[in-house]
Amino acid sequence: MRFTVFGGVSARTDDGVTEFGATRLGALLGVLLVDAGRVVSADELVERVLGDTPPPRARAMTQTWLTRLRQTLPGLVGRDTGGYVVRVDPLEVDLHLFRHLVRTGRTAAALALAGDDLLAGLNTPWAVRQRAEFAQELLTARLDHLDARLDEGVHAELVPELRALADRRPLDERVAAQLIRALHGCGRTTEAVEHFLRVRGRLADELGAEPSRALSSLYRRLRPTSAPRQLPAPPKPFTGRAVELAALDQAPRGVVVITGTGGVGKTSLAVHWAHQAAERFPDGQLYVNLHGFGPSGAAVSPGEALLRFLSALDVPRAKVPHDLAGQSELLRDALADKRVLMVLDNATDTDQIEPLLPHTPHTHVVITSRTALKPPDAHSLPLGLLPPDEARALLASRIGHDRARAEPEAVDEVVRRCARLPLALAVAGARAATQPEFPLAALADELADLDAFADDDDVTADLRSVFSHSCKALSPAALRLFGLLGLTPGSDIGLAGAASLAGLDLAETEALLAELARANLLDEPEPGRFTCHDLLRGYAAELAPADERDEALHRLLDHLALTGVAAGVAFTPTRHRPRTPDPAPGVVVTSFGTHEEALAWLTAEHPALMSALPHATPVQTWLIGWALADVLDRRAHYADLLTAQQLAVAAAGQLGDAAELGRALINLGRAFDRVGRREDAQAALERAFEAYEGNPAGQAGVLLNIAMLCPDDRIGEAVEHTRRGLALFEECGDRYGQANALTGLAWSHVRLGEYAKAIEYAERVMPMWRALGHVMGEGETWDNLGSAHLGLGRPAEAVEAFTRSVEHFRAGGDRALEAAARERLGDAHAAAGDGEAARRAWLLAVEVRTEAGLPTGPVRRKLQTEGQ
Repeated sequence: MRFTVFGGVSARTDDGVTEFGATRLGALLGVLLVDAGRVVSADELVERVLGDTPPPRARAMTQTWLTRLRQTLPGLVGRDTGGYVVRVDPLEVDLHLFRHLVRTGRTAAALALAGDDLLAGLNTPWAVRQRAEFAQELLTARLDHLDARLDEGVHAELVPELRALADRRPLDERVAAQLIRALHGCGRTTEAVEHFLRVRGRLADELGAEPSRALSSLYRRLRPTSAPRQLPAPPKPFTGRAVELAALDQAPRGVVVITGTGGVGKTSLAVHWAHQAAERFPDGQLYVNLHGFGPSGAAVSPGEALLRFLSALDVPRAKVPHDLAGQSELLRDALADKRVLMVLDNATDTDQIEPLLPHTPHTHVVITSRTALKPPDAHSLPLGLLPPDEARALLASRIGHDRARAEPEAVDEVVRRCARLPLALAVAGARAATQPEFPLAALADELADLDAFADDDDVTADLRSVFSHSCKALSPAALRLFGLLGLTPGSDIGLAGAASLAGLDLAETEALLAELARANLLDEPEPGRFTCHDLLRGYAAELAPADERDEALHRLLDHLALTGVAAGVAFTPTRHRPRTPDPAPGVVVTSFGTHEEALAWLTAEHPALMSALPHATPVQTWLIGWALADVLDRRAHYADLLTAQQLAVAAAGQLGDAAELGRALINLGRAFDRVGRREDAQAALERAFEAYEGNPAGQAGVLLNIAMLCPDDRIGEAVEHTRRGLALFEECGDRYGQANALTGLAWSHVRLGEYAKAIEYAERVMPMWRALGHVMGEGETWDNLGSAHLGLGRPAEAVEAFTRSVEHFRAGGDRALEAAARERLGDAHAAAGDGEAARRAWLLAVEVRTEAGLPTGPVRRKLQTEGQ
């Protein structure tokens, strides 16, 4: 039987619903249900139902109504010493269920219950007081729920609700703080500042008070302490282009598109001007090389560029939506009131850049492209060949001004043969600079003697002539490496990747890369990573030895796949390492000692790994997909996660290995879930379950993943899936799997508020983790115990459990889990009444979160509240 006291009083049984309406019988039942399980005296009943001045024979009337109520609902109302009591589980009454849901952190479900006024049909003084007290209780729950949503990164969609709430409660500092957080979180910092100032003025005028420390502290943190500075190093030397620089200075704020042929210096101009103009954009400079004209598969997608920008702007990953339109809108919100310069380099078409254009009044965008892009309201700046005097000055800066003045005719000839293209002049100048003892005329003669690929006025022909000349000066080994580098599917490559490509050791490869850099055929934008202009890359690919191409590319893909597995294991040590083939001869497989080293490699190689997938063998594809699964998930690269896992599933299907297919399908299910395709996720996991037929451990793992798909309102289903998984793990004797399942059951019962059951499972699994020597498993179990003890009102036991979980997570090297456990340890200290210990725990949680790059806002708010 279930009862309602919100709105009109009603009772629901298997036979139907009894609506009591605004009757004395309903009033009597309602006042008893409000205190379900507690004895209410006869006098209290009279006062609650009939008011402070009841009519004559009030007690007799009440007795009559009680008799009728007992007849209507037999066995519900009992007589006890001094009064009456309803014999019902309080959680069967919507008011008490509301309070239980709030206590256990399920405020969304609680708020859904309280849609109507408490005891709406009763207007006695007692009922009015109850409604007023519950209204405050309801407001607190609503504000708690809003805080939770803000902590999750939801900002823009909460602004209307919080504005309305702030209008009704203009002096409520908690509401003011929430509105300020929401406005600032969606990039409307100016409005957030204005609201703070408005609230501060009202507090002073109406109450003669200053804002609280918490609200003042929030105001001080409205503006970030640092702005993104993503521009690459300015080109050195940079010569000329005075007219174009002036045009960029004078262009109206908005979008400028620099167009011109390959090698004409578009990027150099854009980056040089951006450094000069940086002070005009104090909120930061954003830059991305879109690689629109690089090798197939190397172009940066709009979604990837958006993720880079949002990360640079400190937008929490949890706030980033899955779809491109949502990400684009979030970028606009983040830049709404910021003065930022954005450089979109090497764009290929409008589709690639349109999602990146914020169209905000203070953001200025500079685009470079070989095609005549025409975004709405854009200013076009065509870039032609260098004027002759500027071309001569650029060459002189490369070879030395004294040398240039000594041979002016040779300078003119080199400039002509380089078609006044900055890229060609840089390569030719580097060639001359390596041989300072040779007369410059010799270089000019060599260029003049080269066979033309087309007419002299053909820009591509001139570039190829210069490239050919510079390559003739390379050692045979460097020339071979240069040709092989043209085969790389990504836009850049690491030292170990280059060594694998060439089949050489690291030291020899490093020396050859340095030779190519000195010849200006290769750049090293950051230590250990190498790239080159896409025109040079295309030319290099033509030089790759025909009989080595396939083997060289296979070695590179082997390096990426096998090193990727090593990185994936170091990044998530608890994953089962997949079987890997022996590396091909000459392949360098890097090892990793720490989680941080693995993360750095996976981050740097992410574009290369994604570009490699279409070229890899089925084994390499499946391994690369496995390697990327966790890092792309944790860093919210959900579109790439889905692509990688779809390819991995297809590859695993070709290999015919059920275990590999099952594992790939589990990862695919996770990817579908992350992009909001819950039905596809369920279907992928069901396929995984079928693939693991005859493999109980595999099927059990799938069931645990299906349990993870269950939302909060379906935790019961999650428990059933986990129990089935546990039974299968027990059937095949998989102790690790059993421990995982038991840990999942403990956590599920914590989420259900069934704390005693959670403790039972946690105590059952603890010796298993210890026997397995699994530090992280022990840490999770201590954490579950702490949460359960805290839920049962045992703060001392919770403090002990959370202290142990912190120790284990720290030993296991998981900073995120350690930070969360330290925060909960502070909660336990606070519940125990030890404010100083709580503050110390929360401060350490902030420190660990900061080191791990995690949001600190929720913990800081606890510190502010404790300090008031």
